[in-house]
Amino acid sequence: MIVSCVRVVSAFLLPFFRISVRRIFVLAFVLAGCGAPDTAKNAQPPAKPFVPPTHAASVRGFERPVAARYDSAADMFFVANLGGDSAGGHDAFISRMHPDGSIDSLRFIDNGRNGARLDAPQGLALVGDTRWVVDRDAVRAFDALTGATGPSVSLAAQHPVALGGVAVGPAGALYVAEPGLLDPAHPERRTGEGKRIFRVGRDHRVSVALASDSLHRPTDLVWDRRGDRFVIVSFGTGNILAWHPGDAQPRTVGYNRAQMDGAAMLPDGRLLVTSWKDSSLTIRDGDRLTAITGFPLAAHIGVDTRRGRVAVPLPTRNRVDIWVVPPITQ
Repeated sequence: MIVSCVRVVSAFLLPFFRISVRRIFVLAFVLAGCGAPDTAKNAQPPAKPFVPPTHAASVRGFERPVAARYDSAADMFFVANLGGDSAGGHDAFISRMHPDGSIDSLRFIDNGRNGARLDAPQGLALVGDTRWVVDRDAVRAFDALTGATGPSVSLAAQHPVALGGVAVGPAGALYVAEPGLLDPAHPERRTGEGKRIFRVGRDHRVSVALASDSLHRPTDLVWDRRGDRFVIVSFGTGNILAWHPGDAQPRTVGYNRAQMDGAAMLPDGRLLVTSWKDSSLTIRDGDRLTAITGFPLAAHIGVDTRRGRVAVPLPTRNRVDIWVVPPITQ
């Protein structure tokens, strides 16, 4: 830009003694243009408006729903219900729900039917066509398509302080959190201070994958494929932890209100966390946080990866709320 202006000015000044009035006016215009900012290059595109999450449905008819997980192959949510009124959960069952909230089968898997056993189901995970259910001190397998009963793996030898959320990690292994809560609807019924993450291999061998005082009753965990790590939330602290299998200790990567119970991840990498402290669901996009309130004692949440829908079980209200989280605007 400056070189071009100099060339133009030189053309007007040579020959020096024959500058006409017309050239003086044109020269003034050119010099003024040399100092003008290049607005075309510096202009910023207008910021796109933030689109908040929207409520899609409130689905009733459940009995103390405590976990929801999405199955992309079936295009269904599975919902774990404690059932009944006692902590024993003898009326426990697993429901199947369409992403729009319509019930496909309320008692898709029912305790005592066709050999199924469900004492107090908590976390849900899917490996291939197998639906795994965390159930008191065991993980139980069911066919995701038919509901047929599969093998059970007991963790009783590890003396777990009540099990909670579960996630699938490397090599298809299950990683199970130990929050120490028997019933999310009655948090006073805890049995102790959970501080461990268990691993259940595909060969059904059980081991302690992580034991740490920093866990403070871990309630849920989710595998972060982008970060090659687990993200762990706890009931006893507001610290959000990251941990890769094999590491001696987790590290803190964020903060939230305490009494966290559910965690899930959107396909774009945003983390979802529920908190009993303020009945909130928080969407975490780096330093940008979007919180929605009105979720009392929200349990383990599930994400419809096709539509960005989030299923939030509310055990004390016997319902599951469905919210739509719009994609990130570029």
